[in-house]
Amino acid sequence: MEDKPDVVHFQMDQTKSRLSEATKALQIKISNEKTVIVYNRVNSYILDALLKAVF
Repeated sequence: MEDKPDVVHFQMDQTKSRLSEATKALQIKISNEKTVIVYNRVNSYILDALLKAVF
């Protein structure tokens, strides 16, 4: 039987840094002076709480 190591080292590419940038996904105007901006990397529980508070 061939000798195989138990641990194999690998490294993932880090070239896709633009995917980690947050961009505006939604903007809701609540009143004349208040606007809510939601970004694409928001956690789901934060978005859920925000939408329940607004609506």
